[in-house]
Amino acid sequence: MPHDTPAALHATREKEQQLNGEVIFAPSAAPALAPEYRVYIFNLGPLEHRVEKGSVGTFRIPACEPGEPYSEPLVLPSVVLDSYFIENEMKTHSVSGEFMAQDIVHPTIGANWSFGQNLDDLGVFWTKNKTPHEAELQKTRGRMEVTFRKLLTMATSIETSGKLDDITPLMRIAASYFGEDRQWNKIYVKLSDCPNCGEPAKAGIITHRCGYVFDPDRALIAGTIDAARHAELIALRGGKKISQAPVRTKK
Repeated sequence: MPHDTPAALHATREKEQQLNGEVIFAPSAAPALAPEYRVYIFNLGPLEHRVEKGSVGTFRIPACEPGEPYSEPLVLPSVVLDSYFIENEMKTHSVSGEFMAQDIVHPTIGANWSFGQNLDDLGVFWTKNKTPHEAELQKTRGRMEVTFRKLLTMATSIETSGKLDDITPLMRIAASYFGEDRQWNKIYVKLSDCPNCGEPAKAGIITHRCGYVFDPDRALIAGTIDAARHAELIALRGGKKISQAPVRTKK
């Protein structure tokens, strides 16, 4: 992010007031030499995340909307600037976009400005691909589902002990993700059986978590399948976009 972010400008004004004089700005020359690429942070989970990184600013990672394979990306430049003061001089420190993305998604435990939650356990990942590769999506989705299963195991123990007040919002999200209609998480949504694995599938999704493609047209637009796979799916289904079992209502 540039040095003239609101956080950096506010820090400059505060420093000027403390010093009763003008702050000398000594920017890094790194941005002028920055390579032409971007780093993208995507989210497969239903939660929006906001990550504060001091004077660099607050980064917002959108939630993945229902029925979509991944969220809109948070886009970082190839070089990200941070600012700091030495006496009456404000300097900038540059890091690569990859470093910043990794620090947002999976911070280095122990560093004062990096301590926080690891979002890659909740479906967040970074890539230099503007359209994520299927392998990236599968790896991230698998890790998120492992986390959700662990949360549901914990929820089962809590439920058994009768302490339902200890059920966390994230446990409810995990239950909803897997379509589990627990006593503490009643779900009233239209579900259908996935033709591939037989597990419940929400109406309107593009791709089921097992990999079955419900809507090849939307999957092609989203970039989760290529044109050859799209043509193959359409041909196999006799020109129909969706092969879906009759909808049933889960109460």
